[in-house]
Amino acid sequence: MKQETLSILFFILKNKNRLLKNGEAPVILRVTIEGRGSDEVRIQRSVPVHLWNAAKGCSKGKDRAAQELNEYIRSLNLKLLTIHKELTLAEALITPSLLLKKLFGNEDRRTVLSTFREHNDECRKLIGIDYEKVTINRYDNCMRALAETIWREFGKEDITFYELTGEFIHKFEVYMKTEKKLCQNTLVRYMKCFKKVINVALANKWIKDDPFAGKKFRQEETNPTFLTMDELHLFSRQLTSSSNKSASTVQRALRVFLTGATRFQKTRSGKK
Repeated sequence: MKQETLSILFFILKNKNRLLKNGEAPVILRVTIEGRGSDEVRIQRSVPVHLWNAAKGCSKGKDRAAQELNEYIRSLNLKLLTIHKELTLAEALITPSLLLKKLFGNEDRRTVLSTFREHNDECRKLIGIDYEKVTINRYDNCMRALAETIWREFGKEDITFYELTGEFIHKFEVYMKTEKKLCQNTLVRYMKCFKKVINVALANKWIKDDPFAGKKFRQEETNPTFLTMDELHLFSRQLTSSSNKSASTVQRALRVFLTGATRFQKTRSGKK
C-alpha cells in the first residue's frame, strides 16, 4: 500500500473574536494526509498571542507555562507519528479524523468534572456512615468552583485528566483565594477534596502524572479567643432580662449554648 504523506501543524486562532476569556489564543492541531484532506482540533491549551512562534509551531516564552505547552506539543507530535506508523504497518485506511480520534480517544473517556460528580454522588450515599453532610457540601462547592475555573481557562464545560497541569492547579488556587475569598485553612480543605479525585484518577491510570506533584498546602495555626466567665454571666443576665417574646426560640438556643460554654470554661479552669 502506498504510504501517504503526513503533515502536522500547530497554530493559534489570534483573531480577537476567537481569543479566550483570559486573553490568550487557543492552540489548534491540524493533521493533513496527502490525498485524504485535513482535520483539526483544539488541543485545550492556550498561549499569549505575542509569545507564539508561528514558524516553529510552539511558544517562545521562557516561563513554566510555556515549557509545559511546548512539552505537550512535542508529545502530541510524537504520538501522532507513532500512531501513523502503526496504522501504516497494519495497512489500515488512514484518515486525519482517524488519527485524531486515536490520539485523543483514550483521554476523552474520562473527564475531570464527570469523575468529580460521580465521586460526590457515591459519597452522598454514605452520609451518616462514612461521611457527614457538611463534608459532601464541601466537595460540591469545590466541584462548582472547579467548573468555573475550567470555563474561565478553557472555555468549555469539562476537560480530560490529561489536560490537567501544575499550572492549572496554581490558577485554581489563585481563583479560590481572589474570587471566592477563601482563607488559607478553608483553601487547604478544598484542595484536599480536589486531590482526592486526582488520586482516584491516578489509581485507575486515567492520568499519568500527578498535577499536584511538588505542591504543598499548609494550614495556618489559629488562636481562638474564649469568653471569660464574667462575660458569660453578663451575657446570661442580659438574655434572661429580655422580654421580647418573638425571640424566645433564639433565647432557648442561646441558653443551651451558654450552659455548655459555662461548663466548658469551668472544666478549663479546673472548677467542679
